[in-house]
This record gives sequence, C-alpha cells and structure tokens, in this order.
Amino acid sequence: VPLSESVRRYCDLGVGFVTLTDHDVVTDLAEMRGRYPDQTFLEGFEYSSRENVVFVGERVGPLFELSLEEALTQAGELLTVVCHPRPHASGRDYWTLAMLEDLGTRPDGIEVYNGHYGIENAITNGRWPLYTKFWDELLTANYRVWGYANDDFHDPDDFGNAFNMVLVEDESPQAIVRAAKAGRCYASTGLLLETLEEERGDIVVEVDAVCAGAFIGPGGRELAKGEGTRFEYSAAGEEYVRFEAEGETGRIFLQPMWRTPNN
Repeated sequence: VPLSESVRRYCDLGVGFVTLTDHDVVTDLAEMRGRYPDQTFLEGFEYSSRENVVFVGERVGPLFELSLEEALTQAGELLTVVCHPRPHASGRDYWTLAMLEDLGTRPDGIEVYNGHYGIENAITNGRWPLYTKFWDELLTANYRVWGYANDDFHDPDDFGNAFNMVLVEDESPQAIVRAAKAGRCYASTGLLLETLEEERGDIVVEVDAVCAGAFIGPGGRELAKGEGTRFEYSAAGEEYVRFEAEGETGRIFLQPMWRTPNN
C-alpha cells in the first residue's frame, strides 16, 4: 500500500499518532508532515537483519547499520519493541528469554499481538498473532517488559487491526514516546479501557463493551475471570497481576502491575 494512501487512511480513522517502521530504512515523513500538519508522526524502522526489533522516536537515525546489540545501546530515548516473538502457530522459538538477556540492553517491551499474523491468510500459512504466554514467561522470570500491539501493516487486511493507546498530557512525539516507554499505555485490537483503579492491591477494570476478561499472574496462571464490562480482583501477594479480555469488538491487554513492599 503506498505511503500516501496508508497515511490518509489512518488520518481518516482519527488516530492520535502514526508510526512508520519499514524494514531497515527510516521513512522520510517530511511530505506527510506537510500534508497533515495536525497529525503527530513518529519515525522508526524495524531492525531485520536478524530477529526483529522496532525502534521508534521523534527523529531516528540509521541504527539498523549497526549490530542489534549496539543499536539498542545507542537507542537512548527511543522506544524499542521486540517484534512477533513467537510468530509460528507451532510455538517454536523465535525470541527466547536467553536471547533477550544476551542483548545486554533490555528492550522496552514485546509485541503481545501482531495484527498482520492475525489475518486469515497468515493463520492459514502457520502464523500466530498472540504472544501473551511468552510475555508471562518473561514477567515470571522478573524480566520486566511492557506489552504492545501493532497492525504491522503489510497487506490491506492488516489496516488498523491492532494499536496502542497512550496516556499523555500533550500529543507531541516526545510525550507519546515517553508514555509508551514508561508503560503508560495499553494494547488493543478494538476493546477500549474506560477506567483502571488500584488501591492497596484492590484492582478495578472497566471496559467499553461486554467481554470475557481475566486477571493473569505469575506463570500465566488465571487468577480470576468473568464476563461483562467491570472486573475486580484483590491481589494476594502475586509478584505481578495483569488484565486481558476479548469480546466482539476485539481484545485488550493492560500492562502488568507489580507487587510493592506495601501490598
């Protein structure tokens, strides 16, 4: 899909920001910034000469020319996300905990859902879009990373089928990247968060549509589940608790909440 057509479709959709991450190239967005002055654009690329990692920021240099380890070391304030860590339906390894630890510099997070691998054609060809089991494997090992969802827009069917919501005070590129790096965000394929409250381990989640939701803890264990739009759980000393849900409008993945000495 041509760049101009892709950007037009995202702007027509009303998204708050657009990120372009082609393989081993930083796309020049000057023309798009001029054409859509009210839209926030983030630069980036997908490191692809080995297992893939996305680099995103307001301005991004050609770090793909370096080794992945050096690129991560020099990423600084850029957002770094491990791509489709288990892309095959067979579950065979693509990224592993040991591989991530060997990088030296920890990426900010991993894709927990890849929209491109969730379309019918991809699944028919043995791909798989959902990586929460691997996420829980990392979190259980105290490898603290955030979860993100991306449509990975290669084909027309991918358009807008996965995205990230960020909590920001302004829509500047810097604010968006800072929020995403800090976990002030959640991943979605359509289901939206209305409220999230936590007080002394008591967690309340409200979403915008009826769904089946679950609180997940270490080892990927299901701590509590239910159906509706409001979900509650009282933490019982788990090292982390996260929430995920699925309904007719899509999925949602909230970031993990970690146990503190006071709860």
